Formats: sequence, C-alpha cells, structure tokens
Amino acid sequence: MRVNDVGLKELHLREGLRLKPYLDTKGIPTIAMGNTYYLDNRQVTMKDPELSPREANKLSQLITDDFGKHVNSKVTSAINQNQFNALVSIAYNIGKAGFSSSTFLKLINKNPNDPKIADAIMMWTKDKELIGRRKSEVSQYFGK
Repeated sequence: MRVNDVGLKELHLREGLRLKPYLDTKGIPTIAMGNTYYLDNRQVTMKDPELSPREANKLSQLITDDFGKHVNSKVTSAINQNQFNALVSIAYNIGKAGFSSSTFLKLINKNPNDPKIADAIMMWTKDKELIGRRKSEVSQYFGK
C-alpha cells in the first residue's frame, strides 16, 4: 500500500511545506515537510539553499514512501487506505522505532478496528501541540 493523494494532503497540512531551512521545535534544522535530511542522507543545515516547490514535493514524497514501506512491513492485519494514511502520518512524526514498539501497532495487528487503538495513539502526545494532530490522525484512522 502507498499513501494516496488524500493522505499526502493531510500529511502536508500537519507538517507544513517550507522551502527554506528552518529550526523545528527542538532546534533541529529542517526543510520541506519536516525533513531533517536529504535523499543523499545529508543533514539539513540552516545554510542550505531554498528548494523549489518541485524539489520539496519530491523529497516529501520519497520520505513518505520510505515511511509507508516501514508501515507495510510492520502491520500484519488487513487495513484500509484511511488507516494506512493515518499510520504513515504517525510514523512520520514519532519515528520508525517509536512506531515499531507502540502499543497501538500491537492492537492493530490483533484487530485493526479495536476502539482501544484511539487511546493508544493519543498516548503519543508528550508535547501539548501534538494533541490536535493525534486527534486528526485518530479521526483519519477510523474514517470520521
């Protein structure tokens, strides 16, 4: 499965798309859609040139595809497109290690429609600014 246009649009809304390097909330140089590195594994620096919209979208799509492959490799139950899109968004935000060890992944692999999944996803809100994002991802996951 691959993130579709709807999923990519939602991820863009959550992450934003910036053409110039900026510091994220943790002070890490970032560009495009929350990317801290480029396709050649170079880390983003504040001295990097501005990207064209096409370059930023290409970088975002390739990174999103990478996270999609990870989600595909970890989810063992049958899920729908909305669920997949939401899971890629979460993995993109919490990282592959966090996704792989999460309680919500264990629940999904037992029963992808278990309502407890919503509470397990909402546990990933260390920063208060993530509460709205997680609610949005839960709504996307459950098709609301």
